[in-house]
Amino acid sequence: MTSPLCIALLDDDITLCAFMSEVAQTAGYRTVTAHDGRDLSTLLAENPVLLVLDLAMAHMDGIEVIRQLAMARFSGRLVIVSGHSAALLQSAKLLAELQGVRVAGVLTKPIRAERLLALLQAPELLTVTPRTSPVISLDDLARGIENNELLLHYQPQVRLADGAWVGIEALVRWQHPQHGLLYPDAFIVLAENGGLALPLTRKVIELALNECVCASDALGFTGTLSINLPPVAMTDLSFPEAVVAAAAKVGCKAEKIMFEVTETSVPPDVAKALEILTRLRLKGFALSIDDFGTGHSSLENLTHLPFSELKIDLGFVRVAETDTAARLIVESSISLGSELGLSVLAEGVENEALWRWLRSAGCALAQGYFIAKPMPLEQMADWRVEWDTRRLALSC
Repeated sequence: MTSPLCIALLDDDITLCAFMSEVAQTAGYRTVTAHDGRDLSTLLAENPVLLVLDLAMAHMDGIEVIRQLAMARFSGRLVIVSGHSAALLQSAKLLAELQGVRVAGVLTKPIRAERLLALLQAPELLTVTPRTSPVISLDDLARGIENNELLLHYQPQVRLADGAWVGIEALVRWQHPQHGLLYPDAFIVLAENGGLALPLTRKVIELALNECVCASDALGFTGTLSINLPPVAMTDLSFPEAVVAAAAKVGCKAEKIMFEVTETSVPPDVAKALEILTRLRLKGFALSIDDFGTGHSSLENLTHLPFSELKIDLGFVRVAETDTAARLIVESSISLGSELGLSVLAEGVENEALWRWLRSAGCALAQGYFIAKPMPLEQMADWRVEWDTRRLALSC
């Protein structure tokens, strides 16, 4: 019999911990609890898939704990809890993400059972297998790139008005010969810090372009291929020509490719980034500002950089049903993007209620587990058949 997944609770409010533990156990989880940040190592020894963290604690506050999680390469997800302002919560969320810690959401006190339960029932938690991140060397990663061990999974993007399939996002994985399938959290930071981010990105582009041509032939896919762009690509003046050459090699039109720029990844040399991104747009490629709302310069980036799509951060979308501040941010982002002539995509759409609310709010596109998880290209045909049946009901 498989043991229940573990959730760790770190809050100096003993009563609140007991309440959260009861909710989590009701949802089928095993819980471990601590009331002092100095006990973090004890919690991590239980290999939790989720850590619920209070920001305001004595002895070691939540911001210090986040730094410790990053140093420990915590492979689970984090929920940040506080009675402070929504702005402070979002600052803590951004700080965690900048250090490589995955954030499942934020909760303001007092915590309601249904809001906590919604986070605990997120599909990525229910399907996750607890894992420890293997120790990977830079030489190992370089060898993996050279030996074609990288592979791609794709997550569909659809139109909210009618559910039509309009795009796919390419997400890199590494089929390691010893460690098995590795997800980006196990090697992306290593690549960025070790000078391999650009070779890795070029390999991803090569794979994605080749597979997208296959998808066009086998599936009749005529939508947009989205590829994430790391900061280093916005410092390499030869990058636009390299992408043009790669697209021409497989006969893929530039307008079918969307490069996603995470808002917090725009490098300090904005002039060089602007030159590269503008040249990409001139050559016909589309640009998306990803995770919109999480960076400190959202509006400045929108006005200075030539984006064609605004992608609303999943952290806001997931809790928009129950969190007033998040709902206002999503609604404002939809309105702003539309007024600027940008296509607006909401990621993190994980239930039908969110789907219908986003459609009524005027959002154009959606991506998330309610539509499909990331999958190998060969699974797309079966997904499309199933989705075509579901989307008919959603159009009602």
